[in-house]
Amino acid sequence: MSFFTADEISRNKFMGRSICHYEITKDDVNNNNFSKIDDFMKKLKIHYSPAARQKVLFTFAYDDDKRELIYIPEVIKYAKEIINRHPYFWYFSTTYNSEFFCLAELINLKKYTIFDMPAKRTVHIEQDPESLKRLVYKIGSSLENFGIQIKDQKGCFESLKIWGELITNHTNTHP
Repeated sequence: MSFFTADEISRNKFMGRSICHYEITKDDVNNNNFSKIDDFMKKLKIHYSPAARQKVLFTFAYDDDKRELIYIPEVIKYAKEIINRHPYFWYFSTTYNSEFFCLAELINLKKYTIFDMPAKRTVHIEQDPESLKRLVYKIGSSLENFGIQIKDQKGCFESLKIWGELITNHTNTHP
């Protein structure tokens, strides 16, 4: 598997097993600047569907922050806005995006508690079945609508199946 950055994007790069790495900067998060990611998502949507399906790894540039992303309120807020602005996000996102999945789960669940212990930080997520259903429904309906729009219903269904399995496995392993 090879990686390339969003600045190196081209249709040929999406062939094979290449993954595009898109890094969301701390400055963009802190300043609520969505212009770069809006432009990138628009480019993906218009020029790279379906070649880029599940081939973009989104990360946050918070390496200098010792906290996990789920402990950073501005990151959760920013991730929520990305998902709201670009409901087809899940079509392009790789399943390696576990940090985005965790953020999405926190965004959609009503109850969660962060335990900050000296030796270990953990997040306790109360499994609210209705919230999980809403998360799956939101991902599913956005993928279905996007599939119709770009004439790739099969690809969107495959993406939904993969995300659904990830959610199911995550739910079963995190009581």
